Amino acid sequence: MRFPGRLVLAAALASAAERAEAQGVGFTGGIGLDPSQACVGTYLESPPLGGRIFFRPGTDGAFGGDESEAIIDVFFLYKLPLGTFSPWSIYQGTGPVVTIARANDQIHAHGGLAGVFGVGHKSGFFFEFKVSGGGGPSLRLGIGYTIRRQQP
Repeated sequence: MRFPGRLVLAAALASAAERAEAQGVGFTGGIGLDPSQACVGTYLESPPLGGRIFFRPGTDGAFGGDESEAIIDVFFLYKLPLGTFSPWSIYQGTGPVVTIARANDQIHAHGGLAGVFGVGHKSGFFFEFKVSGGGGPSLRLGIGYTIRRQQP
């Protein structure tokens, strides 16, 4: 039983390695509203999971006022090009979010659902809106850049 499991694992890793050049690492910064905070974050973007669907887990830090927060979100994105020859695309997605908040030397964790809507350029530049229902700023506005390995 161990050999077939290893064989399946090896095949999955080999197929993922073929598409590794489509992966990306991104960085974002912006502001959060309700409460007002500054936000910075990073994420990983998967190769396409099928068609126009991508997997993008990430973390954001929000700070300001009397509170600081670590926000972990796991988005599934759907990307749609704005035109046949346009370098721009729009994307939207949703997924779970976990927020760990620290205020007055007390730590609280919250979970919920979040959504994202953004516009991105083929070069990697983007701007987006994140809405969260699991603690943290209710609305985060950010700009950022995704670094992708160039395809040959």
